[in-house]
Amino acid sequence: MKKVAFVADIFRDQYLGGGESNDSVLINHLAFQNIHIDKIQCATVTDKTLSQHDTFILGNFTQLPEYFKQELRQKKYIIYEHDHKYVRTRDPSVFRDFVVPAEQLINQDFYRNAHGVVVLSDICKTIMENNLQTTNVYNIGCSLWEDSKLNYIQSLMDVAKTREYAILKSRNPVKGYYQAAEYCKKNNIPFDDIEPCGEKELLAQLAQYKVLVFFPQVLETFCRLAAEAKMLNCKLLTKKKMLGFASEECFTLSGEELLADLISRRDRAYELFMALLQEK
Repeated sequence: MKKVAFVADIFRDQYLGGGESNDSVLINHLAFQNIHIDKIQCATVTDKTLSQHDTFILGNFTQLPEYFKQELRQKKYIIYEHDHKYVRTRDPSVFRDFVVPAEQLINQDFYRNAHGVVVLSDICKTIMENNLQTTNVYNIGCSLWEDSKLNYIQSLMDVAKTREYAILKSRNPVKGYYQAAEYCKKNNIPFDDIEPCGEKELLAQLAQYKVLVFFPQVLETFCRLAAEAKMLNCKLLTKKKMLGFASEECFTLSGEELLADLISRRDRAYELFMALLQEK
């Protein structure tokens, strides 16, 4: 296998987002399997990028030039889908029954021509297949976490639940802070804000709460935050139809059971990516 190019708008060392975290874990795993990975930002791809690689994995690709998408048809590429880039709105939930009008669909051929499209949840697989009429979609049913992160979550599972309701005060409007806060106020639910902070500090704070209130404003392809909360034995007050995680059987689990299940799913996801890369 020649060198593999992992192409994305941005990487985890530049921005700590869910998609970027997933990409980082996958890149590190593939490198551990002795697969040479070149990380390349979409805005910097060139003809040389094409000539030096015959296999590509694409994370978020909103900045990928159209000519490059066309050239990739001659190559083998896998799309690691994080946020509905086949829909102009980047959110199929704004349409009834997730049926996207034809004029709102984009990148259709790019998805159909991929060697494989890997999604994070069953609902995302169903929506993509129904709207794009394609059969090359694989569902891994999870996000990807490194062992050190999961070990840290496990170390917090027995923290006493001394606080009641929490809302993550995200600056990102799609995370629904104001909607969650308004819901709590209308229903006389006292809550605490968890201010933006580092990953470990967030988990340490969340472990102290009985309930996380989370009202995402777009369909979350999985939702790492929700899964981490449940691994910490924190209940969710949320909109299930807006969580890809909720479309998976493991959504009913929590604590150690959920942790073990997600590790199993992650390891199967690794196997899938390896198989896709090795296929001709």
